[in-house]
Amino acid sequence: MKKVLFVTLILITLALDWAALDDITTGREPDFTAEYIILVVSVPILIFSISKLTPPHLPPTSKT
Repeated sequence: MKKVLFVTLILITLALDWAALDDITTGREPDFTAEYIILVVSVPILIFSISKLTPPHLPPTSKT
């Protein structure tokens, strides 16, 4: 269940990023502050979500 929530969070974040980038590249607004804030805030959200989905790194065990 947790995995579904993190995947949903990632997809929503990527959709908001796409919309913000679309506004920045094609918009005619004089101020794109909100779009840039969305992009900056999405980076830690994506890093956190992806880190929760990936398995932890386990060092190799050596038998001597």
